[in-house]
Amino acid sequence: MSASAASADPRLGVSTVMHPLAPRILEVARVEELSSVMRRVTLTGDRAGTVPYLPWAAADHVKLVLPDANGDVSVPRIENGRAFWDGFTGVTRDYTVRTVNPDANELTIDGVLHEHGPAGRWFLDAAPGARIGVLGPRGSHLYPPSYGHYVLVADETALPALGRWLDQPGLSAHFTVVTVAAVPDAYPLPEPGRRSTVDWRRHVAADGPDRGPLLAQDVSDALRTSPAPRDVFVWAAGEAGVMKSVRGALREQGVPRHAFDIDGYWRTGTADLDHHAVSDD
Repeated sequence: MSASAASADPRLGVSTVMHPLAPRILEVARVEELSSVMRRVTLTGDRAGTVPYLPWAAADHVKLVLPDANGDVSVPRIENGRAFWDGFTGVTRDYTVRTVNPDANELTIDGVLHEHGPAGRWFLDAAPGARIGVLGPRGSHLYPPSYGHYVLVADETALPALGRWLDQPGLSAHFTVVTVAAVPDAYPLPEPGRRSTVDWRRHVAADGPDRGPLLAQDVSDALRTSPAPRDVFVWAAGEAGVMKSVRGALREQGVPRHAFDIDGYWRTGTADLDHHAVSDD
């Protein structure tokens, strides 16, 4: 793939739209089991249905403010667009905005279930009536809608964002969808509309460095055999070390920087990774 290809048009890169920073304290309306490792929590109250939900913004996320040790929930005060936590010592985690229903005033968040982190335990214990703080989204990354081929890569933590990609109305392209999870059928992914074609590449593999070469090989194969080799956009998200392997595959194939977005959502052994600060290297 050449940097001088048609997809080098800068209008086909990722753009950003900022939103007013809004804190909310919401309540669990209902809980749905998606699989043995994923649970859907629907939140309501305090303008839940006004959370920004833009087309082509699949990676939009909010910061969940978890209850403290006493079960109390607090959110920061906002002054001049900045958040002031006033001595807050609790726990926050970033989660994808899966859906927003303005008519029902509901926000839906999907989460991985696990015992080794406070957010995973919150999803395990979530029940109707439970309260949680929500901050954001601060902004939306708008992905370009004009490519002929999209290569989408996700581990368990990025499957909700992948679901948003495939939910996008009016899709008309070829998709290569590469997923990895520790169990089969970890997450119910939608089928794009009939105007799109999908090459599904699903892997079951335990967490660990072996996932990196596995996903990188699929990405390389998808780029080499693309039906639109001069018109490909790559999105990938998941464990930061694994994403480094995916970035390596893109460099080998000469994918121009504006034609991909790779995000390390988390890193093995690191609590509350600031994924915004993860280097492209």
